[in-house]
Amino acid sequence: MSGTTPPIHKAFTVTNIKAHIPIVLDLEQLNYNTWREFFNTHCEAYDTLDHIDDTFDAPKTPSTYPQWKKVDVAVRTWLYMTLSQNLANNVVKTNFSARQLWLTIEKRFRDNKDSLIMQHDSDIRTITMGDLLVQAYCTKIQNIADILENLDANSKFSDKHPVIYTINGFLSRFENIATVIRHRNPFHTFLETRSMIAFEESRFNHIRIPQVSSHSENSSSPTILHTGGNQNYRQGDRRNDHHQPPKDRRQQSSRGGQQ
Repeated sequence: MSGTTPPIHKAFTVTNIKAHIPIVLDLEQLNYNTWREFFNTHCEAYDTLDHIDDTFDAPKTPSTYPQWKKVDVAVRTWLYMTLSQNLANNVVKTNFSARQLWLTIEKRFRDNKDSLIMQHDSDIRTITMGDLLVQAYCTKIQNIADILENLDANSKFSDKHPVIYTINGFLSRFENIATVIRHRNPFHTFLETRSMIAFEESRFNHIRIPQVSSHSENSSSPTILHTGGNQNYRQGDRRNDHHQPPKDRRQQSSRGGQQ
């Protein structure tokens, strides 16, 4: 009597994990929470969540263990493929289950969490615009805010906090728009604030350009510099060279007659 073939588990249909989880987990980027959300969602879709969450329980029935073991190896491979090289060197151990590897990764990112939060919280509160353009300045603030959120997913870091830190670090030329943002009710979102100051920066740039052009056009006798000799003079002076005094013209006429 021929036995029935068990259906292929969904995990074995995944051929390229990076197409499903496009984030590489990296200690430098502190992107653990984002990576974790991608990985949890993928595992839930492919019926493998029990291999990494607290429902982990390896089957005791010999007949089902080989299949479970193969699925667990698949999940462990997904984990390996989404780690940076440096992180993999720190967490990969032999004979680990997917759950054990998952917990090791979590611990690696949760260590020193409080000190990192304090450091980045201080950075974002004291940030100033300096010589940065608006887009670079706002991107820097957004990156720090993302790091803080990744360090603590349960933090109360609302959207208005980056707005406050952004306008606090403005240059004086943005003071007018900062006043508008401060008194807006409801408060502007960070994206709205970013768009407003980017438009203001563009307006400043367009104001300066006509001023330079207008000065050039209204200059009645621009100075032309020549290379050689003492030949720096104005166009108006050059036009006067064609009009010789009457005395010089009589001298030229006399010499012409003598010839």
